Amino acid sequence: MARKKTTKKSKPMEYSDGKDHLQEAVKEAQSLEDILGIKEKNPFGTSEASKFEQSIETMQLTELQELAVNAGVFPSGTKLTLKNKLKKAFRQYNHGGSSKIVQVTRPIVDPESEQGKALLRVIREQ
Repeated sequence: MARKKTTKKSKPMEYSDGKDHLQEAVKEAQSLEDILGIKEKNPFGTSEASKFEQSIETMQLTELQELAVNAGVFPSGTKLTLKNKLKKAFRQYNHGGSSKIVQVTRPIVDPESEQGKALLRVIREQ
């Protein structure tokens, strides 16, 4: 009597493709920013309060003054005064101080435009 051969279904092969998927995610985010037209960069270099406070603790007065100018803070006073000004400006920047109130009465991007269609494609891919 002949035996029937049974075939096993194999699991899909897992492998490393050598691609840096984090870099791909960063590129997607950058392309999304390009589509939306976001041009503003964080003048403080980070959005985490602990990292920001750590970085300004090790800065010299001239470095603090340079950071203040880039952040739009008047670079006057002692080192301690300048650190306090920068911390206050950092909190306002990240928590949307009173100068960050935005009222939108129409869509930012027209969904029928090429830019809007590209934005929808990127959003649907995620």
